[in-house]
Amino acid sequence: MKIGAFSDAVGGDSPEATADRARAAGMEAVQVRAEWPGLDLVGSGADRARVRRAYERADIAVAALAAYSNLLDPRPERRRQIHDRIEQLIRVAPELGTSLVVTEVGTFDPQDNWADHPHNRTPEAWTELVEVTGRLTRLCEQTGVQLVYEPYVATVLHSAAAARRLSDEIASPALGFVFDAAGLMTPALLPSNASVTAEACALLGDRIALAHADDVRYEDGQARWLPLGWGDLDARAVFAGLVGTGFDGALIVEHVAEDLLPAAVAFCRQQVAAMEGGD
Repeated sequence: MKIGAFSDAVGGDSPEATADRARAAGMEAVQVRAEWPGLDLVGSGADRARVRRAYERADIAVAALAAYSNLLDPRPERRRQIHDRIEQLIRVAPELGTSLVVTEVGTFDPQDNWADHPHNRTPEAWTELVEVTGRLTRLCEQTGVQLVYEPYVATVLHSAAAARRLSDEIASPALGFVFDAAGLMTPALLPSNASVTAEACALLGDRIALAHADDVRYEDGQARWLPLGWGDLDARAVFAGLVGTGFDGALIVEHVAEDLLPAAVAFCRQQVAAMEGGD
């Protein structure tokens, strides 16, 4: 398992400088943001090649392309634009050195891609999710890319059970999922987070294409996002569940300042090694 972070977790005035700083922080993998200041990773092959070379030179694997978008935006024209963009990112992701394109599925809230909405849990919303997923995975099958959805409690794909249901309905190897235990928790679920994590690992298993190492603490009902081990999740349960699935991809640290990133990466590396060693 390679430990890393998002591309914008470290600074740098060029892809080369950013990659060097990432390596200095201990990163072995990176989830590249599609939005890179000063570059056009959607439209420019030269920019994509430059980013890929920078990470190759730093010996960092480009684990995934972060293409987070509200695929179910209720505004028709905006939804069409989002779909056009993610289709383009699916086509060009291999030029960055990755076969994974990651997004949330989205919500029917027109203002916030991660906010709940009454329509999210309706049969009609599910039907629309199945339709767009089927279309995008067919494109992925043609391009050798995997569409990777990140389940989140406030979106249409609100649980690991929903992700497993979608996987069974789509029945395509071109659909995978992010294992992000923190994103599956509500204040009500947090006291039983270890069992929620275990259930998610059992349901998703080899469908996990990428993992996130983040944590959550609810304060006055509001989520505060933290690196794994710094919040209220049972971090040991997260590492044990992930290792238990046989996952050997990238584990991406989130929600940490650059000066604290080396410690967060080292913590994850130590925990994974301990679990793989049977401790």
